[in-house]
Amino acid sequence: MSESGHTGGIREFASHSAGAVAVVCGLFFLLAFMYIGGTADPQSHARHIPVAVVNSDEAAGLDTPVGERRIDVGTRITAGLIQNNDWGTLRLHMVDAATAEEGLRDGTYFGTLRIPPGLSEQVVALVEAAATDEGRAGPVPERARVELQYSPRVSIVSGQVMNTMADRMQESFRERVGPGLLEDAELLAEAEGGSVDAAAALALGDPIRVDVTAWNPLPPGVSNASLPMFYALVVILAGFTGAMIISALLDARLGFIPLEIGPFAHHVHVAPFGRVQTLVRKWAVTAVTAPLVSALCLWVAAILGISGYDPGHMFWFSNLVIIAVGFCAHTIIAAIGNAGLLVNLVLFVVLGIPTSGGATPTQMLPPVFVAIGDLQPMHQAYLGLRSIMFFDSGWDAGLGHAVWVLGAWTVGGLVVGLAVTVVYERMGMRRQAVADRVPAGRGASGLLGSGRGVGIADAAPAGGGEAREVVEGHPAHR
Repeated sequence: MSESGHTGGIREFASHSAGAVAVVCGLFFLLAFMYIGGTADPQSHARHIPVAVVNSDEAAGLDTPVGERRIDVGTRITAGLIQNNDWGTLRLHMVDAATAEEGLRDGTYFGTLRIPPGLSEQVVALVEAAATDEGRAGPVPERARVELQYSPRVSIVSGQVMNTMADRMQESFRERVGPGLLEDAELLAEAEGGSVDAAAALALGDPIRVDVTAWNPLPPGVSNASLPMFYALVVILAGFTGAMIISALLDARLGFIPLEIGPFAHHVHVAPFGRVQTLVRKWAVTAVTAPLVSALCLWVAAILGISGYDPGHMFWFSNLVIIAVGFCAHTIIAAIGNAGLLVNLVLFVVLGIPTSGGATPTQMLPPVFVAIGDLQPMHQAYLGLRSIMFFDSGWDAGLGHAVWVLGAWTVGGLVVGLAVTVVYERMGMRRQAVADRVPAGRGASGLLGSGRGVGIADAAPAGGGEAREVVEGHPAHR
């Protein structure tokens, strides 16, 4: 056994390594659960996806041998949707055109089904063209159409959701509307002593076409609806990673830890600052860094040709995200020390990205992910940036909620940080540098108490002086 107390044996190595192995395994189990579990099968978690339905159609009359028959295709479509819809997956909202437009503009709806005026008249014209001599002699009427609009600005999967809905509607029209129209046409043709030919029967069997179109396509320079999520990731990392860098460098410059550059370790004397003053300094550096990083991000966006948003709104909101995350990250490190680096990683990145709603919308995430995301800075950053980039900075499109939640994180970080550091100082828990380790078996004094094991001695200040002596104005602190 060496004077340090370390044996270098297998047993000691296993003891020292067990904690590291457990932490790494635990972290990557959580990573696997969040990143794989949340994205493996989003369709199975789909619930309450909001879609607006606008029925502008009015009934039309069809003359038959037994009198006029009123055909109201729009009502039949909406009634069929209500009756056969999977309400756990799709949440249909029967609204007027103005409400649907407003809902698309603020991101309320993934898309809209528009049943146009005159749809029933078009269907009646198809029947008459197939069943009457006058209809067959005239021009071939256009096939009736309904329109499904999806909003690419709401989610990257909105188009997929609307295309799936269109396929189901097309099948429903063939099964539920087509046979009735063909029967009407055959009765009408028999009354006139004719028949419905094969081509007309085929057209009547599939009388309505569903067109899927994009509502308000993405702005110039943007072809990926997940852009707000990646932009949010950049500013979240600016707050989280920036806090780690600022904390490490300031602690090194204040003498609490050595500044290591390659094989060199630079030690300076311990600064005459308490925990509160050190934390406030770190917050101040983060506050100075935030606008610089926000401006750099906007500069990169301009270089890449991304447009369609208000740069001023992007700037102040990015500042808010960086400050909220940075202040809280500094507070966590001040409260629990080096373990705070891991906690910050889990809190702001591991839990943040899969619950953000950027890659997979919240309506298609497991419920536990939604609960986590509701209070996650990453989710709020995504909502706010999506609102600024795609929805004209609409307060109701997520920006308002994001500002309130991120503001709460900022205030919470300030209050908790000050409270924790003040309590530590009143308990006499001053931060001190590490210089030497006493031989094994010797007791440690001061805050570490006494007992067996390896103790840690106080650091001698840089440039000479006794241990615990604070040398103010020393060149090492310039």
